[in-house]
Amino acid sequence: MQPEAGKPFENSLGMKFVAVGPAKVLFAIWDVRLQDFEPFASTTGISKIAVKFEQGPTHPVVNVSWEEAQDFCNWLTQKERQAGRLGKTQVYRLPTDNEWSIASGLAEPAEGSPESKDQSKDPSKDRQIKDVFPWGTTWPPQKGAGNYDPILGTDTFLGTSPVGSFAANKYGLFDMGGNVWQWCEDFIDGVSGARVVRGASYFNSAVNNLVLFRRDSYDANIHSALVGFRVVIADTGGAAL
Repeated sequence: MQPEAGKPFENSLGMKFVAVGPAKVLFAIWDVRLQDFEPFASTTGISKIAVKFEQGPTHPVVNVSWEEAQDFCNWLTQKERQAGRLGKTQVYRLPTDNEWSIASGLAEPAEGSPESKDQSKDPSKDRQIKDVFPWGTTWPPQKGAGNYDPILGTDTFLGTSPVGSFAANKYGLFDMGGNVWQWCEDFIDGVSGARVVRGASYFNSAVNNLVLFRRDSYDANIHSALVGFRVVIADTGGAAL
């Protein structure tokens, strides 16, 4: 009924989670879908911002700010605890930048901020590991590699695509590249300012956006049709999941 360390888990909304390498959290296998977000929106009265392309229940929700993603995590934590589906020290939250890198298969050091202006004092992780993409080490991506800008010819979607439309990575996670950028917990410089997003979107085609090391950032209150989010389950008591 409740998440256990290293074991797959499915919550009351049908969101599925798996263990990911050395990360001590359980990762949702796909981005938060419209059907996952709808109960939260209905309960809280949050206004969803319309998009200019068609979306179905299994498309990733977009136009959700970092702050609203946090509200969703808090709401879901309370909902699942009340239903006996989550332990007292277990929570839903956004992944950290480091956890996201682990989940993507990117071998990065744990030290350093996502991006730093002074690399002599705080080495930046952004733009350091070259030529590693969600699909491998070749460029350009082949057909079916993910949902990216139509100019690349990888897919036929003009906006977001249903989660799970493309192959999962080695951990069983879908859309760790393309479809929508994903919010992370972190500040881009590690201490303040804008928040990190990872993974690129259906609008991106440039090589420097599709490499796995790529970080972008948005202010926490920004709504963008290019940005969604994925959640993890963590234990605040220090236990690994």
